[in-house]
Order: sequence, then structure tokens, then C-alpha cells
Amino acid sequence: MWYTPYEISVWKRIWKYLLRFILLLWIIVTFVFWYFYLLATWSQEEKKWWTFVEWIFDEVSYLPYLKADDQSIFYQKFLFRSCLDLYKEGEENGLNDWVYEGEKIAYAQDLCKVYTEDHQNYVLKIADENAFWSDWTPVTIQDVFFTYDEIIRKNRWEIQSLNAWNSVTVSLEDDRVKVSFPTKNLDNVNFFVNAILPKNIVEPMDLDTYKNYFSLSPVTNWCAKIMSQTKDVNSLIFDLNDCSDTNFAYYQVKNYESFEDFEWFLRWKNQKAIVDAYSSSNSLEWFTGQNVLTSKLLWVFFNTDSWKANVRLRRSLWWLIYHNFFTWNYEDYLKEYDWEFLNYYVSAGENVLELMNRLTLSDDETVDTNDLKDSWAQELPSSMSINWVDRKFVFFMQKPEESKDLEIKFSNEFSDIKIKASSDGSTWSPKNYKSSDKKVVYKLVNGQNLKVWVNNFTISWFIKNKTYTIASIDIYVFDKLSTSTAEDNQWKLSVLYFNDPASTFAIQQMRNIFQNAWILDNFIFEPVYNAEELEWKLLMWTYDIYVWTIDPGSRKDILPLFWTEDPLWNPSRYRNPILNSLISQYYKTRDENVKSQINILLAQDMPVIFIWNTYEPIQIQEEIKQSVFSDNEDWEKQEVYAYKWRYDIYSNYSIVHSVRLNAKNALNRENFEIYLVSNLFPDNEVDLNNVDVNLNLFDKHVKKDKWTRIPYYMLDYVSLLNK
Repeated sequence: MWYTPYEISVWKRIWKYLLRFILLLWIIVTFVFWYFYLLATWSQEEKKWWTFVEWIFDEVSYLPYLKADDQSIFYQKFLFRSCLDLYKEGEENGLNDWVYEGEKIAYAQDLCKVYTEDHQNYVLKIADENAFWSDWTPVTIQDVFFTYDEIIRKNRWEIQSLNAWNSVTVSLEDDRVKVSFPTKNLDNVNFFVNAILPKNIVEPMDLDTYKNYFSLSPVTNWCAKIMSQTKDVNSLIFDLNDCSDTNFAYYQVKNYESFEDFEWFLRWKNQKAIVDAYSSSNSLEWFTGQNVLTSKLLWVFFNTDSWKANVRLRRSLWWLIYHNFFTWNYEDYLKEYDWEFLNYYVSAGENVLELMNRLTLSDDETVDTNDLKDSWAQELPSSMSINWVDRKFVFFMQKPEESKDLEIKFSNEFSDIKIKASSDGSTWSPKNYKSSDKKVVYKLVNGQNLKVWVNNFTISWFIKNKTYTIASIDIYVFDKLSTSTAEDNQWKLSVLYFNDPASTFAIQQMRNIFQNAWILDNFIFEPVYNAEELEWKLLMWTYDIYVWTIDPGSRKDILPLFWTEDPLWNPSRYRNPILNSLISQYYKTRDENVKSQINILLAQDMPVIFIWNTYEPIQIQEEIKQSVFSDNEDWEKQEVYAYKWRYDIYSNYSIVHSVRLNAKNALNRENFEIYLVSNLFPDNEVDLNNVDVNLNLFDKHVKKDKWTRIPYYMLDYVSLLNK
């Protein structure tokens, strides 16, 4: 068939346009394909950026040894290194090969190499020969010896917390330091997490010079620097730009004394986004809470020398308290102790009421006002004042015949005051109220908003359609009040406790338990608010029961509780050489028979009740919390440790603010072919930034006879991968 020249010209134009279309389509498809391929090979680059801000309400110190709480030690680690790192997982150095009840001890090597065979005698050598102080002098073994011998063992500055190490022996031999402890104990390794100080700088300093001069320009041996700034006297800022183990550029610590000042700062200065985390049980709407597990253990000690706290009563109270304690919201404060060790009883608590009645000298069922005052409550006055410092009030009163007027004064001017009563759910607003008056008179009516037992009243004000709580008032109403004499109270058991959150919660639980067992009237509760008063009361042995938290170390070593005469460690006054010997033997052998003997012996005498670990609440911006603590699990159930949560954020949290093309991986022929295969088989995901390919990807498709879906030029490559 012959075509005319015109027809040939038409076909040429058609093919020409078709080829142009195919070429254009090929260019578009290629561009799109390469775009997605290059996008798959981009990698995120994390850079130094952002200031992490933590708000604190306590005094801290970035100078070692002045304070040793979790906060202070963390800030000290910005500036000073130690022989062993408290925060990182241990290496195979013989110091992390011991597991106790599921808890692993691990300390990473930092400034020193630490050797031991018996956890009593240790040898140290400088591990980092390139370690320098910030004045460019090298860190030497003499610095290690000076710190351990002069600062800690001899306690040249007379710091009370260092007295525990006065029985340690420290010697310097050539290029190594030898440290010996009086007993074998895995907790001895905690000695080596103390920060090392520069001998040449610190040696001539007394404590005042160290606090004042050295704090202004400390000679340090780690990466952070203290920023000098005068604009905010309540802030401490660490420059972290030289620290390679974090993506933070700065770490800022802001301090205010009260939570109310902190809340005012956030609300009225609109500084919500500035603060990233703070430690408190008070949660604001911009933060999400997380309980962190502390190393402190909560105990209920019985004074075994008390004539009232006899053995039979101690056994019954142990069963009564322990088996009814873990109810309500205990997870907000405590982790339940559920191991078999030290958890054995020989009483079912059925005779506790009978035993308590034998101590009773009076059948009078009136409420003792002294007991109420010992429990924070005061008798309800006719007039009370409310400010932004004290916002929770507890009062008691005898039931009025009809009503009682309560005048409430405010330190600030509030508009739209409302008072809500829990007894009848009523809400009251004052009539003809002026904010300038700064007071209201609230009528308590018997049988309406006032009933026998506890009544709660919440005072609120409204501004911009939002409700803010001014204060909360609890009023305990009793049919009859009486004032007992000291002689009348001699038979009651005195319960001493330190006014911290965990102990206060324990006391509340015990009150509820005793109330339900009809024995609450047999106890007097005595709170203590400072360490000096507590030490004096313990030395006087004037209590029958003592509730407190003690930190026995990472090993949970309870041996000091039963052999020392120190009331701060052995408030029960219980001493049993047989029990001490068995506990020491169990720590070495983990023999189940020895554990059984310990449990039986302790249950027979019952000097103490083990409640176990305490929680400390922290509040974190939700984005940070989910990023650091989720780990693809339910973060509400995760176990975060108090000493480490700051480090977890410091080392793990980052904000990616740039991406870059990974040219090496993008131009890799194997990666390109793998990308083709992964798109031909879309049910598989391939990480193109990882050249180590999972060969099972190709095995699976070969077995499914999907060769026809693979381009022919890749057959040899796929065959090679499957050999």
C-alpha cells in the first residue's frame, strides 16, 4: 500500500506529537519518581536549639557536696565529672552484674576505671587521659585522691551528709587510688558517683570561700558553662552548646518559693509556653502529670520498747494496716510492696479491737479536741482570713443549735464570689457585695449546709467566663467536744510522722483503716515539720508508732534498721543479732530457706511494716512527655525514676529543625534497586538510610512466584541476594 506525500506528512506529525507527549510524560513520571526517591533518602538533622526551662520550688546547689538531692546532683553533672556515671547504663566492669528482686545496678565508667572483686576494696585509675579542667590544667589522680580523702573522708568542711563516709580508708599508690570500706556492700559503689574537684584550686579554700568565690567562677571539668546574667535573679542558666550528649542549647532553672507565685506568673504574664517541667502535685491545664519512682521507702515503725505497742498488738496492727492500705489513690504516692521477702504475718488481725480495748481507761465517746489539733485542725473561729499563701483550711466545731455566722476576709479584691457546700450541693453568692469590701459573711445552718462529720466549702470567683478557686475549707462537726487531761491520754498510742506527702497520705490511710476498725480513738497523731524537731523527738523515744520514708540505697539494704543504735535509722529500737546474721547471709547466697527463716523471725516480733517505694509527682509539657517517655507503650504505666527523669529529657528530647539530602545513599545503585523492589511490592517497608537490606524481603517474593513483577534487568541482582 502506498501513501501519498501528504499522508506521510500527517503520520510524521502524529508520531512527532506522540513522541513529544511520551517524552513529556516520561519526564514528569521520572521527576515525580526521583522526587519521592530523594525524599525517601533525606535524613533529619538535629541541631543545637532551644532552652529547656525547669521551674523549682526548693533550694538547690550546682556546687558538689553542698546539697545531694536529685535536682542538685543533676545540675552538678553539667559542670563536674565523677569516677562513675550515675545516669548511664554500666559497662562490663564488674559493677553491674548483680540483680536484686528484678532491679539491676549499673554504673557507667566516666572519669575513672574502677576495679573490685569483693565490693569492699576498690582500685581506681584515671580512664580519660585527655580530661582537662576549664583552666586547661589536666585532671590527675591527685585530684581524685584529694576529693575522696580530704573532702569526703576527712570531711574538712564539716558537711553533715559526709559523716557517713568517715570509716572509709583512702590511699594513693603511684597512679592509682585504693578505697576500702568497713563491710562488703554493693551500695559502696555509690561512693564513686561523687564529683571530683580540682585540688590546686579548692585545697586552700574554706567552706565560705568555696560557697562564695568558687560559685561565681567555678573551675569545672565538663562541658556546660554558667551564663552570667543579671536580668532575672531567680534564674540559673547553663550554656550547653559544647555538650555533645544533648540537643539543648541552654538549660534554665527558675525558682519561686510558692506555687501560687508560679501560677500567677504563668496566668497573668502569659508565660505558659516558657516553662517545660516542674516538680509538684499541683497540676495546671497546660501540663500533664507523671509519677516518678523515688529510691525512698515508706515504713511504719513500732517502738518495741513501748509498753503499749506489745508484740500481739504489733502483729494485729501489721495485718490490719498492710492488708487494707492499698486502696483509693495509693498509686499517686506509693508503689505496692508485693515481694515475698519480709512479707509474712502470723496474725489475721481479728483481735485488734479487743487488744485496744484493754488499754482504754474511759468509755467516754466524746471527741478529744487535743487529738483534732494534733491533726492540723483548729476550732472554727468567728472570723478567718484568706490570702494566696494559705488556701486550704481545716477546722472542727461542736454542732450548733441552729446556725453560726462565719466572716471570711480576703487579702485581694474579688468579684462574683461564690461558695459551694458539699453537704447539700448548694451554691451561695453574697447580695449587695462590693469587691472593695474584701469580706463576706457566710451562714452555716445546721441540717442544711452543715451536717455532722466533714463538710467541704469551696470559695470561687469568676473572671472572663473562667472559674478560679480561692480557697477550700473543711469543717468537721461533732455532737460533743471535750478536752482531756494528759492522764486521760496516757493509754493512747502516739503516732509520730514527718509532714511530707507520702507520710501524710499514709497517715490518712491509717486513719481510715482505724476508723473502720473502730479503734481510731486509741491513737494520737503528731506531725513534725522540720528535721531538728524530728531528730529531738526520735532521741527522746516519746512515740509508739513512727511513719517516715528512709532511703536505704540502691540495694534496699535493710540491715542498718536492726543493728544500729541511731534512732534516725532504727526508730523501732529492735535489735536481733540472729536476724542480722540471716540477712547478711541472704544477701550473699539468696537461699530460699534463709529467706523463710528471716520472714518467720520478723513476723514473730513485727518491729516494722514495709509499705515500699514512694512516688514523686512531676508536671511536664505534654509534647515532651510523649516524646521522651512513651516508647510505644502506655506512658501512664511506665516506670520513670526520680533521679533520672531530667537526664532522660536532657539526652533524648530534640526538635528537628532541618533536613538534608543523604547523597551517599541517594547515589547508591543498590539503594535505588531496592527502592524499585519496595514499590513493586508495596506491602514491605525499606529504610533507604540503612544499606544493610533484609534479604528475607526478596525470599518471600521468590517463594510466591512474583518474578514477573520484577524488571528483567534486576533478575540477576535479586538472584544474587537470594544466594
